[in-house]
This record gives sequence, C-alpha cells and structure tokens, in this order.
Amino acid sequence: MDTPTIAYETLFDYVKESLAAYDNHGGVSKTRIKYSRFEHTERVYRWMMILAEDFTYEIDMEALQIATIFHDIGYSLNKEDMHSHAQDGAALCREYLDSIGYPSEKADFICDLIARHSDKEVLHDADTPLELVLLMEADLFDDTGAHGIVMDAWIQATKEDVSFESILEHIKKFSLKQMQVNPMRTEKARRIWEEKKELTNRFVESLTVDLYGKCEEL
Repeated sequence: MDTPTIAYETLFDYVKESLAAYDNHGGVSKTRIKYSRFEHTERVYRWMMILAEDFTYEIDMEALQIATIFHDIGYSLNKEDMHSHAQDGAALCREYLDSIGYPSEKADFICDLIARHSDKEVLHDADTPLELVLLMEADLFDDTGAHGIVMDAWIQATKEDVSFESILEHIKKFSLKQMQVNPMRTEKARRIWEEKKELTNRFVESLTVDLYGKCEEL
C-alpha cells in the first residue's frame, strides 16, 4: 500500500479543532492565563524546523513533522490529570493515521515519539532516536527566554497584590532559574539556549537596577 500524501495544514486544522475546547478555558497547567495549547504546538513546530535543518539526511522528516503536530493533542481529552497527555496523544494520533490508511509500521514510530516526548530524562541517552531528541528540544524551547519572561509577568499580573517587585520575583523563580541549566543535546539547540539564557539574565539584572538601583549577582 502506498503511503498517503500528507497535507500538513490539514493535520494542523485537525489538531486545532481537537484542542479548541481545551484552549477555550486555558487549560490546567497555566490556570490563571488563557494559554493556547495549539499556539504552543505551532511554536514548537517552528522550533523543530529550525533544529531539523542540520539533520535533513539523518532523520525521518515526515515522521517528525507529524509527531510534532500531534504531540500535545492528548490535552484535548480534558482530563483532570494531564500527566498521561503524551500517551493519550499517541493513541489519538494512531486513530487518525489509521483512518487515512497510513502504514502501520511508520505510524508505530510516530506514535512512539509522541508517547515519549514528555520523558525529557532520556534526551541524552545514546539510544534515543534523533527525531525524539529534536522534538524534545523544540518543546523545551517554548515558554523560555523573552517569551518565558512575558508569560511569567502575565501570570503574576493576574494576582490581586501584583507589583513590579512581585513580577520580578516570579521571573526569578521560574524563567531565570530554568535557564541556568542547559538541557539541550544538539549543538544548535545548546547555542540557542545560551542566547536565551543571556537575554533572561540581562533582563533580570536590568529590571533589578530599575527597581532597586543595584543588582545582586545572579
């Protein structure tokens, strides 16, 4: 059986429609802001394409693209416990691929990428497929750097007792702390992470000076 021609825009539309109800209430992981899981998916896909440029001849690009588009569709089930969203997403992707007659063996690999993408502990394991490494790295890039700073400020701004000082402390507690350890494996991803870390450090230093007239060493 020939592999069906994949129209990626059709996949995006399917995932967007599936996540519509979840995105409408903002989800459970970012409870105080209207955080769109579909927009997150679009951003992860863009990061994945940037990282994949260095490995065009080493990876199954179609499998990686499909897995990235479907990687968070499991949130659409709106469970109270979202820790199973990766496994749920793999099952939903399998259902979709079966419905279009996608080859079972290729679907197995795609669904395995989705099922394992939250297990970031295996990012540096030697036997982790490069496709999974790139998906994990792209996923980790979202909500970091400038975007992470804005999101931290947005979350903190929903509190009644918000202040410039409380926003700074929230950024230090989350974005700044997260950026200090580089989790990436591929060379390009490690370089981009360091650039995001430098931006975050400089922002915190500058805002600290603005608020207090001096900056403690980070």
